[in-house]
Amino acid sequence: MKIHSIPSWLLMLLPGIFFWLGWPPMPVVFTLFIAFVPLLELSERKLRGWKYFLYLYTSLFLWNLFTTWWVWNSSLAGAMVMLFCNSLFMTIPWLLYRRSKPFLGESSTYLFVILWLVFEYFIHRWDLSWPWLTLGNGLAGAPWLIQWYDITGTLGGTAFILAINVLIWKALRFKKRLYYFAAPALFLFVLLSSWFNIWKFRNHGPVPVGSLNTVVLQPSFDPWHEKFARDPMDLLQEMLRISAKKTDSSTQLLVWPETSLVDAIDVQSTDNDYQLHALRGFRKKYPDLEILTGADMQQIYRNVSKRPGNTSRPTQDPSVWYDFYNSALYVNRLDKVSFYHKSILVPGTEKMPFTEYFPVLNDWAIALDENSSTGSLGTSPEPKNLGPEKHPVAAAVCYESIYGDYLGKFIKKGAQSIAIITNDAWWGNTPGYKQHLAYATLRAIEQRRWIVRSANTGTSCFIQPDGYIIKATKWFDKTAIQHTISLYDNKTLYCRMGDGVILLILCGICCGLGTVLYWKNSTVKQN
Repeated sequence: MKIHSIPSWLLMLLPGIFFWLGWPPMPVVFTLFIAFVPLLELSERKLRGWKYFLYLYTSLFLWNLFTTWWVWNSSLAGAMVMLFCNSLFMTIPWLLYRRSKPFLGESSTYLFVILWLVFEYFIHRWDLSWPWLTLGNGLAGAPWLIQWYDITGTLGGTAFILAINVLIWKALRFKKRLYYFAAPALFLFVLLSSWFNIWKFRNHGPVPVGSLNTVVLQPSFDPWHEKFARDPMDLLQEMLRISAKKTDSSTQLLVWPETSLVDAIDVQSTDNDYQLHALRGFRKKYPDLEILTGADMQQIYRNVSKRPGNTSRPTQDPSVWYDFYNSALYVNRLDKVSFYHKSILVPGTEKMPFTEYFPVLNDWAIALDENSSTGSLGTSPEPKNLGPEKHPVAAAVCYESIYGDYLGKFIKKGAQSIAIITNDAWWGNTPGYKQHLAYATLRAIEQRRWIVRSANTGTSCFIQPDGYIIKATKWFDKTAIQHTISLYDNKTLYCRMGDGVILLILCGICCGLGTVLYWKNSTVKQN
């Protein structure tokens, strides 16, 4: 069947199917390279504006639905808002692309690549940020193909997927010999580049500056009926018992998952907290042990005449307010405590969007899923590494692990390894926790760091700097795992440049190619 004879309704349905088949944890990654072909063809159809929008929106909605339906398990309202809004936002590059076609002709496809790259860049950086379906994330299941992410990050992966889609569509639409060879040639070039890059890293890469004998805990508490309902000390004692099975005198770092310490710790009086007292008692049994754990924390403001900040919450006493945090907390071998508050928050459940512009929105915030309080969580003013001065650790709390550029800020400050602490049990035994794990492998490649991943449940594991996973746990196992990781202090090209510079480079390439093609076509018409 020729592409121009495919019914519009089928073109509408195919992208959702192709994205579902190619998106982690599904194994058919190659369908991502044809997923946008039907929509590129649909944009050529002489459909009325409202009808084109309906087909387009439905197609993008199916992509979102088929790959992220599992959000329903955590929050039905949040899932509905996410599905409808994210699908709507995704239409913007397509609508602008279609508008440009009468003016730019064949060159408009280069503009579409630019528009989509800019869309992905900004979707990471606003209050309704939901970059889960960044196209470059779709290649997380194929580390053998993306070892160059240490140069471009996921934006490079997005550009690669878009380029292959455009070339395949042009081959089907215009029947030009150049396009028939261009797509396979580009894929082969990228594949060989990936193989060369990992060969170079493994054989001529940076020398480790140290190592950490690390134990990772997966306690597997049910977040709906157990984790926030049982006595906090009872939970803590069970986590200590499981940890002790793998911890010995040579263990240097013990990592616990997000919100392991559920009874909020006062940031101004950590020395008096009974949970930290128990952790210190456990730590003293092992001479070199240090502990990184997730914790609920709070800061209390007394004798204040007005709200201390946008995220502050009131108490019954009008002079007393408090901030609540989802934090990573570190206890070193001298029993000193340091902490970092999660700073990229999940819209709706941890953060009320746009409170900087409309502070009153925090008063209307929906109930938080973890602590039954209301309003936005507090954050740290900037990224902060934890751990010993000689071997600092970047502690990414849950949602933060899908933001490659943000994690790069920890590496620039000297982090020699990455710890991801999370609680993926909210989504149940669905593709959600598997996708979250897959995205973590991208961070390992981008920064060329070992990743220690501790999940309440889901998958706890160690991830090598080449993105390959070792010692992965099973869903809802109560267990601990051990491995000695290597530490590095080098900074990748991606870490040095960041998404902003990468975006400018990729858009510059597209502008150059589009200008050449536009000039060439104009010259042909004049002759």
